[in-house]
Amino acid sequence: MTNLDDTRNYAIDREEMYYKIIHLPDNIRTAYFSPVIHVPERLNLINNKFAITKKIQRVIIAGMGGSAISGDIFRTAYSQHIPIEVYKDYRIPAISNHDLLIICSYSGNTEEALSSMEQGSDQAAFTVGITSNGLLKKRLDGKHVWVELPAGYPPRAAIGLLFFSLLQIVEKFSLIPRREGDVRSTISSLMLKAGAVAGNVMTEFNITKQAANSINNKIPVIYASNTSLAPIAYRWKCQINENAKYPAFYHVLPEMNHNEIEAWENKQFSKFFIPIFLSHIEEEFNYRKRIKFLRDLFNKENITYLDYYSEGNSYLERAFSLIYLGDMISYYLAVLRGVDPTTIDYINKLKEAIT
Repeated sequence: MTNLDDTRNYAIDREEMYYKIIHLPDNIRTAYFSPVIHVPERLNLINNKFAITKKIQRVIIAGMGGSAISGDIFRTAYSQHIPIEVYKDYRIPAISNHDLLIICSYSGNTEEALSSMEQGSDQAAFTVGITSNGLLKKRLDGKHVWVELPAGYPPRAAIGLLFFSLLQIVEKFSLIPRREGDVRSTISSLMLKAGAVAGNVMTEFNITKQAANSINNKIPVIYASNTSLAPIAYRWKCQINENAKYPAFYHVLPEMNHNEIEAWENKQFSKFFIPIFLSHIEEEFNYRKRIKFLRDLFNKENITYLDYYSEGNSYLERAFSLIYLGDMISYYLAVLRGVDPTTIDYINKLKEAIT
């Protein structure tokens, strides 16, 4: 079995995915405190806010994959302030002149995102792009606001750049209160966590290496304890899929209790899966009682499971504490499996086949 404490095994990481993941706090700082925002002359900045005359009543975020997950998290975090919808398709719903349309495509060449822009940019009150380059940059430049991201990242490794650029934009439209305090505390807590999950921390003291070893050769089923953690569970699933080239699935409570719970009655298959619970430490009673039942059930049936809790005072800090763990677990699982965590051969083959 591959030893995660032997740094020679990290040679499989030819494009340095490790450093892109571990430096998440730096990416957050860059995106939020030093954003590169291109603003057309018709839309001026006054006191660091956009001077707008139309009242925005809804935010629509369009994107795919690693670029779109930021929208999922953003909707969960801030939909109490304004309606937020996320679309991952070629088509978006009817757009009104009171909508803010935000196109997220790290590469700038995602065809579904470009299609959404073409459909909605003329109808929306404002269109904003978040990208590093590509066709999206060309179509936005000089016409619409766009945030220029640093190049050189796989989209899934650019979540700090994408999410906190999105946060900056919505703040500049005065649609949510400024979250600078939450951002600073998130950066600080992740910097501390980096010291606990780094590659030079031995497995005995490194919970992300321990998790990767526990998951290896089983299929993880990630359960969010409530809907606020649903996009985080989905992020874990996607990172394990792409980084480790490994099957993973997710579900959300309480909905899982109304269907998937019955699948665990099947003793023939349960030994091949490993449940993973993502929860808040101070969980609301309605969710806490359901998680307790599942833990008791799995203990009774001798089903091994993993438990992880969010950390922090704000939703932002709690969400990214779990994202950081999940990203590092997926990385170490890739090392265990002997696969390059950056390459995405099947995705690239698909793109070639449909172009």
